[in-house]
Amino acid sequence: MRALVLSGGGSRGAYQVGVLQKWLLEDQRDYDILCGVSVGALNVAILSQAPLGQPEAAYTRLLTLWDQVENRRIWRHWMVPYVGVLWNRSVLNSKALRKWVEQECKLEAIQASGRQVRVGAVNLNTEEIRFVGQRSELFPEFVYGSASFPFFFRPIKIKGDEWTDGGVRNVTPLGEAIRLGADEIDVVLCSVPGKGSKWKSPRWPSGLSYVPRIIDIMSTEIVLGDLRAAGLKNQLAELGESYKQVRIRLQHPAESLIDNSLNFSPSEVRRMREVGYADACRAA
Repeated sequence: MRALVLSGGGSRGAYQVGVLQKWLLEDQRDYDILCGVSVGALNVAILSQAPLGQPEAAYTRLLTLWDQVENRRIWRHWMVPYVGVLWNRSVLNSKALRKWVEQECKLEAIQASGRQVRVGAVNLNTEEIRFVGQRSELFPEFVYGSASFPFFFRPIKIKGDEWTDGGVRNVTPLGEAIRLGADEIDVVLCSVPGKGSKWKSPRWPSGLSYVPRIIDIMSTEIVLGDLRAAGLKNQLAELGESYKQVRIRLQHPAESLIDNSLNFSPSEVRRMREVGYADACRAA
């Protein structure tokens, strides 16, 4: 079975759209299993609404969504910018994103697609990461929870607990794809594993300016841990038939895509899509 695993990365998720233009639209490559966290969860939720066997339709749905992306569709400032975090649960007001997810995440289509789908979010109360599938009635809520950039976007409350970005614990859910039976996995990362990106210190001396950068660094380390775990799985496969060899194809940018992963300006989104497509073409 073939799986597609999409990592987190905020606005860098536009890079995945460019890669999938090559894989889905031009190569007509399709996937039985779709797994994602953070922005990858949102992309997976859109892709999985197309029936299995229709990769072009899946890509068209995803492109339509990203053609509408801009900052105000994702987040807005509170009435008192930044200071509003003192009486709200986030630095930014992400009600627009939640409303958009509710509109675009059509659960009946996902359940009827013939695909296995998993998205993951982290429980702020217990620290656990949980993945839910398309059969769960909580699926749309977990898509938003997974995509809620920690600290900056509001977590979602589900049955008394608060849930946030799945990328806090698992940026590339390779393990979920393997558990679902995948023996071939295509992974699209939004960052460069093992290579630090350049960053300029902000002119304005606000501690909030450092938070997205710190989250990016932490996410890179989680990515490396996920990949090392997958490498261990393949090494175990050599010990006996009880372990299965999993073929993994990894696509990621050569350089850092953008300094601020909360920048969803149409020009930057379009540029990152173009980078993703060019990278996928070079790797073909």
